[in-house]
Amino acid sequence: MKSTSITSVTYILIGNMLTTYSSIGEGWTATITAIFGLILFFIGLNRLKSFLDDIGQDGVSKLVLAAIIGVIATFLSFIPLAGGIVAKLLILIAFILQVIGLLKLKKSETFGETGAAGISYLLIALMLMVLASFLGILPFVGGTIKSVISLIAFMLIPFGWLKVQEAIIEKVEKDFKKD
Repeated sequence: MKSTSITSVTYILIGNMLTTYSSIGEGWTATITAIFGLILFFIGLNRLKSFLDDIGQDGVSKLVLAAIIGVIATFLSFIPLAGGIVAKLLILIAFILQVIGLLKLKKSETFGETGAAGISYLLIALMLMVLASFLGILPFVGGTIKSVISLIAFMLIPFGWLKVQEAIIEKVEKDFKKD
């Protein structure tokens, strides 16, 4: 259980980064990479869930639902026009669920201050991704601006999840000393 909770964050980190990569890269390979990332994200979250308190489990449930909606939206994005519109709506719903899930995780006592700081990095990365999406529609420079901001968000994600992992390690060590 203890090692599962620590390694679960590795799955989440890799999955989150692969999903974010689709905002930097383009084409069907970026989309397939995002789907693979969402699957790893989902696996990691499910492994982490049993380690958390009730508030953390509720947050993870929201993140899992966001990942499922993200996979569906990604598949729908392959359908021209109507699929793209529905996909964008689902992505908005998934974003809202991610924010709610991360805010709940931040309140989880399991992580303490270290984990809460990491989740703050993740929230900043998420907000940067939204900003990148909006700026990406600007003519001429939008694509470049979107890529740069997405790259910054991409680099924040490891810092956030590694802080969460550090908090889990601290908790495991603390619990181990009690035993």
